[in-house]
Amino acid sequence: MKKLFLWRFSKFSFRFILFSFYCFFINCAFTSKSKIPDITNLTPEDIQRKVYLNFQNLNSFEGKARVIIELPGQGYNGFSNVYINMPDSIFIKTEAILGIDVGALFVDHQYFGAYAPRDNIFYYGEIESLDLRKFLQIELQTEELFEALTGLNQIKIDQSSRLSYSDNKFLIITRVEQGKIKYWIDPKKYVVTKSQIVNEKEQVILTKKFGRFRKNKGVLLPQNIWLTRPQAKEQITVFYTSQKINRGISPKNFKIKIANNAKRIYWGNVEQPQLDRKLIK
Repeated sequence: MKKLFLWRFSKFSFRFILFSFYCFFINCAFTSKSKIPDITNLTPEDIQRKVYLNFQNLNSFEGKARVIIELPGQGYNGFSNVYINMPDSIFIKTEAILGIDVGALFVDHQYFGAYAPRDNIFYYGEIESLDLRKFLQIELQTEELFEALTGLNQIKIDQSSRLSYSDNKFLIITRVEQGKIKYWIDPKKYVVTKSQIVNEKEQVILTKKFGRFRKNKGVLLPQNIWLTRPQAKEQITVFYTSQKINRGISPKNFKIKIANNAKRIYWGNVEQPQLDRKLIK
């Protein structure tokens, strides 16, 4: 009788353990599925608006970063001080980035000024004439400069845009001239963590990645930024060691200090250009 009781108890215990494991896995599966957000009532425009709210909170930015530029067969790295006044004034001062001949760069929606200390030349002109490869040795469009420095990737959408959910992120895909642009958005923070431009063959042309987001004065900003062109084997990496948000920046921080005997070269199409004296001191 005692053996029969023990046998039945053991059998019951075994069934109970199996049942418990079954319930555990069923519950886990249910919980996992429940974490996937319902996007049936969401549109790409909804996501775009929420992402823009974070961007809208940024008035000024001041940071110090280690910048690494990787090219086929060579690479450069050093530190840069970055100053940004919204909506479009950007000033970069570099410190000992070997191989990169730019000591300071100013950009706004109209003009640019760049000082190359090694050649002792100050370049200036209309923003449309600026070729950043001349100074940074890497392909970087002027409109990409803001994203490369702040990590605030804005979403461009049109009638072709489609919204889905992939890898625990919202995914928006929009048709562009080169092929498609893809945005991965954090569903809790509503920031773009990655974007890609791919051609018609799904080959990646450009990848932008943003990591280590921190909230400062109501703005979520990444501390690590990567821009990669895999086909050209080029990459620029920005690691911020300090960031100051919305503290106001003195206008003197947007002036380029150049040598008195520096040569001045105009890039542009104006027949009689005038040097903006606000750019230099």
